[in-house]
Amino acid sequence: LTASLAAFTYTLIPLIMASGRVINLARFLGKAAEPAAAHSQALHYSTVGGAAAYKLPDLPYDYSALEPVISGEIMELHHKKHHATYVTNLNKALEEYADAESNKDLQKMISLQSAINFNGGGHINH
Repeated sequence: LTASLAAFTYTLIPLIMASGRVINLARFLGKAAEPAAAHSQALHYSTVGGAAAYKLPDLPYDYSALEPVISGEIMELHHKKHHATYVTNLNKALEEYADAESNKDLQKMISLQSAINFNGGGHINH
């Protein structure tokens, strides 16, 4: 596994949800739970409102910083819409997973794994 995935995994484990329950995602990711040397800012999450939720990080540079190679408008669109969608959908899937786990709904828990992997991966890849 890459260092990015290891950092993501370490940040997710354990994840405390609004109910105060801890979700240990290590069972889905095997030995990837080892801490990485450096955590990406993109992996930070907030507990504002009582629920753990990943948040869209601020970019460490202006949207126009990569011009003329990448336009500021494209960077803003990519960050505020594309990357934000991964974060939103990751948070939604994690909340649904916590509900399914509390209801012992194994089928739902299994069905949410792909959404967690896809959106969590999309988030850390940005």
